[in-house]
Amino acid sequence: MELRNFKYLAMNAEGKMVRGRIEALNRNVCIKYLQSKNYDIKNIIEYRNLFTQLNQITFGKVMSTKQLIFFLKQLGSLLNAGVKLISALELLSIQQENRAQRKLYFELFQQINNGLSFSKALSKRPKEFPNLLVQMVEVAELSGDLGDMILKMAEYYERQTKITNDIKSALRMPLVYLVAAILISIGMTVFVFPKIIGLFATFEGAELPGITRFFLNSGAFLSQHGIFMFSVLFMIIFTIFTLNKKVERFRYAFSVFKLNIPIFGSLIQMNNQILIANSLSQMLSKGVNSVKALQTVRGVLSNVVYKDLITKTLAYIEDGKPFSKAFEESKFIDPIMARMISTGERTGNIPTLMENLSNYYNGVSDLRVQQLKNSIQPVLLIIVYALVAVMILAIMMPMLSLGSQI
Repeated sequence: MELRNFKYLAMNAEGKMVRGRIEALNRNVCIKYLQSKNYDIKNIIEYRNLFTQLNQITFGKVMSTKQLIFFLKQLGSLLNAGVKLISALELLSIQQENRAQRKLYFELFQQINNGLSFSKALSKRPKEFPNLLVQMVEVAELSGDLGDMILKMAEYYERQTKITNDIKSALRMPLVYLVAAILISIGMTVFVFPKIIGLFATFEGAELPGITRFFLNSGAFLSQHGIFMFSVLFMIIFTIFTLNKKVERFRYAFSVFKLNIPIFGSLIQMNNQILIANSLSQMLSKGVNSVKALQTVRGVLSNVVYKDLITKTLAYIEDGKPFSKAFEESKFIDPIMARMISTGERTGNIPTLMENLSNYYNGVSDLRVQQLKNSIQPVLLIIVYALVAVMILAIMMPMLSLGSQI
């Protein structure tokens, strides 16, 4: 869908003349936007040139998850306030300052105005609107509680984003410490220790301590072979990235490897279990059948180990086996999760059990992440400080040794 471009001349609330440009669906929408800013419109002219044509082209994803949450909160609040869907979308479109997002909102407005359902309009933009959201909107359209559902989905994505960001934050700081230690080591080994050789060369018979010779030899090795080593390291990383993207067996094996990494693997496992529990809880509680819910959740997951788990669960259901069987067989599923699903099956109340499970994992996640920060970061700081101390010792010992030999 192409937006039209307008130049306008108007008087603002302070009595000053204002000139500007705006993209809008049509002239009427342009007028509504200016009126919403309390402008007294004097003149509006539509214009078109090569720049405006190129400006219509957009690349990649238009909305981030944070922007999606904000959109859902705004839309849900308007719907719950009694505003009709098409009017709410028009209002959000008019108020949106971001050109690409405004175009997206107008596109939704236009499609609904042409008779499409909201869920169908969302499904046409899968990069911006996840399949889970589309499915839940479709359910809400049938049950008539679209406003409440959209707000619940905003809460769901907000909670999921917080959990993911917390886990990334917990993993990021240890990596920063590790990289800092490596850079300090390389910098001192390559640039600082070689200068000691020049000092000792002026003193005949002066002997370097063993720890200093070790760092000097390491620095010489890095100077001679550093480019080759970094080239090999780059090729290894590039090969792993390519194989992970192109080769299914390697992607599965690499995912299993990540899940088996001490400490970090348990965080990856917890994040995927939270995603499964939250998604199933949202769908099953609204009456979506288990097969359709699992198919949707499989599309939400990115880790192939858990994708295969959901595929296996679907196959078991088709064969008449229990919903919980694949979860009980997987070594990458917390036994608590498998037992709760099994209990839900026996009692015939899986939706409630999944909701309880979702609440349990959401509560545990904050504790686990905090525990990780409290345990790993101090250890890595000690390693960094110890490394720096050893290097300083390696620099100071030759000075002390030289003083005793003179």
